[in-house]
Amino acid sequence: MQAPDSSLVAWMAVLDVLEAAVEAAERALNDPLGPLASAHGVAAARWSAPSLSGPLPAAASRRAVALAAAQERVSERLEAARRDVIRQLSAVKSVPGVGERPGAVYLDLNG
Repeated sequence: MQAPDSSLVAWMAVLDVLEAAVEAAERALNDPLGPLASAHGVAAARWSAPSLSGPLPAAASRRAVALAAAQERVSERLEAARRDVIRQLSAVKSVPGVGERPGAVYLDLNG
């Protein structure tokens, strides 16, 4: 049995991490309460690009192309959700008194 190519193993590990990020974003988009509803809401560690030696192996190319398409779909959905939140916040801000600090109220007990 031939040992797996270390470059392929490294690339597959990177693809695993990126696929998990796409799946987490999809879960958040599909859950109307978002991170408030479940344990999925734990913030992920900031991703930093790995240092990989060599180009993407041919054996991983189909998976990488599918991942890129999934990232694009989720990116479009996230952008639409962002625009929707901006629209909703704008509507809330347009209601008089919402979001404003209440003025001071004094009660004169002696007068």
